Amino acid sequence: MQTSTRVSDPLPGHRAGHRPGRRLAGLTGLAGLLLAGGLSACASGGDDSATDPNATSTPTEAPTETPSDEPSEEPSGEPSDSAPATLRAVGSAGISEALLVDATEGGGSPSTLAFALDTDQAVDDFVVGLQAGLPAKVSSAVADLVEQAPDATPYGAVVSTGCEPPRSVAIEAGEAGFEVVPKLPKNTVQCLAPVTYVVLFAAPNA
Repeated sequence: MQTSTRVSDPLPGHRAGHRPGRRLAGLTGLAGLLLAGGLSACASGGDDSATDPNATSTPTEAPTETPSDEPSEEPSGEPSDSAPATLRAVGSAGISEALLVDATEGGGSPSTLAFALDTDQAVDDFVVGLQAGLPAKVSSAVADLVEQAPDATPYGAVVSTGCEPPRSVAIEAGEAGFEVVPKLPKNTVQCLAPVTYVVLFAAPNA
């Protein structure tokens, strides 16, 4: 008697010889690889963007100012070389304008009598007793008067010594020459050193 062996048909959806367990293991391995790759990429990106706490930045060098060779402006006891001041003049001499030069502790004695400064010798004689740069100022101002008014004679007078300059002058023509009377402030201030004021003007030749 022959015994027949019946081979059961495979379950629907499964082929002969295919094992479901092996397919599941393959999917699990693939998922693990993908997960590992993602973690590796995140770790790599984090390294690129992370800041090294031990890294030191190079300090920016602040610009240094180059010291100037020019000396700072400080008050000086020497007389200034500024241009002479212009004074309003009145009086019978018909002169409407005069120059005023000054110097601290410039010496000299005030006098209303004006001296003719038409020669170099006359200028040298006039500045005798003046100091603190005042002789040079007088000489320079006289030269300017001669250049501006060649047909006139320069005159000068030491009009005052004090702390404030005259506001104007009256120049009167007299028999002895020109007389210069300064108009000084009524209330004068006090100063440590007196200032010598010299008035210069040009009188037209007759």
